[in-house]
Amino acid sequence: MTEQPKQRISKTAELNPYVSTLASKLMKTAANAEMKFDSSGWQLITEVLSYAASAEQRMAEQDERITFLEHLSVTDELTGITNRRGLRNSLGRTLAAAARHKETGVLGFLDLDGFKEVNDTHGHNAGDAILRKVAKCLKSHVRTDDVVARISGDEFATILSRCSPEQGRKRLLALQGELNNTTIKFGGQTLTISCSIGIQHFDGSVDPAELIEAADLAMYEDKKSRKCSELKLA
Repeated sequence: MTEQPKQRISKTAELNPYVSTLASKLMKTAANAEMKFDSSGWQLITEVLSYAASAEQRMAEQDERITFLEHLSVTDELTGITNRRGLRNSLGRTLAAAARHKETGVLGFLDLDGFKEVNDTHGHNAGDAILRKVAKCLKSHVRTDDVVARISGDEFATILSRCSPEQGRKRLLALQGELNNTTIKFGGQTLTISCSIGIQHFDGSVDPAELIEAADLAMYEDKKSRKCSELKLA
């Protein structure tokens, strides 16, 4: 049995909402104008609609692929959090918003203490386990609109937006304390986590590169201070 023109267009239009709307308008226009089509005419219309549906589908798939690749380019493969490139992008957006809305926030740089010794003693799998644990801990102790990034081997960064310098510093020091009380089990042993932190507040007028450098220097000052304290206690 030969398909009716409306049935053929209906099947083609089911491919996506855009083509469905286009087919509906075409049918109404044809009916209102009392246009008459033979079988070859309806076949041509069906092919045009089918081509439109196929083209739109390919474009949608391409957009999804581009989005996926863009996500990969700013994501750290090991931990699943933002990488250095993603941090710079997020910091740029955060500072632009701070300038626009006259907001302040803080940037924290965290560096793991004794991480090389963990890799040398227990192997890189143990080191990877610690990095994943740190990333998970950081993500679970910040707001959903804050940013957590791994920016190098054992260095992490956190952007806390829309908070005062005092509030941000308090939150990041609490986060440091949380990490320094965290342990993981690996190979039947308990591994401890320790980190140093550098904290730098920002508003919309600060230069991103200068902000990153200041937070990095503050982190190394904290690491130096912690080492001195350990030597005094020894």
